[in-house]
Amino acid sequence: MTNENQPNTVNYIEIPCDETKVLRDFYSSLLGWKFEEGKDTPDYWFTSDSGIKGAILKRRNVKQAATVYINVKSVDDCIASAKRLGANVVVGKEEISEGYYALLEDPQKNVIGIWENKS
Repeated sequence: MTNENQPNTVNYIEIPCDETKVLRDFYSSLLGWKFEEGKDTPDYWFTSDSGIKGAILKRRNVKQAATVYINVKSVDDCIASAKRLGANVVVGKEEISEGYYALLEDPQKNVIGIWENKS
């Protein structure tokens, strides 16, 4: 049984950096990960055939850290629940080709991503 796209499981991880080539070379050498450049996003490199779904991307700000994305049934419902539980919305619901995502800051200031696959 696979966890892919199952609610409440890890979907994806983004690793920010200042120089994408440096991290691509590092993870390729260390873990054997392979990367493909994103078609719609410059300096965004998806893992391919690596056993993990993720990407290396150009850092947007100095404090940006790795972001883990969790599968959810509904981004809208999850945002509403998270707000009731004391979370802040960092990035509201956004649509990309494969689905919808948002970024939430939990009550202890950790940022997580939530992901809803298009069905």
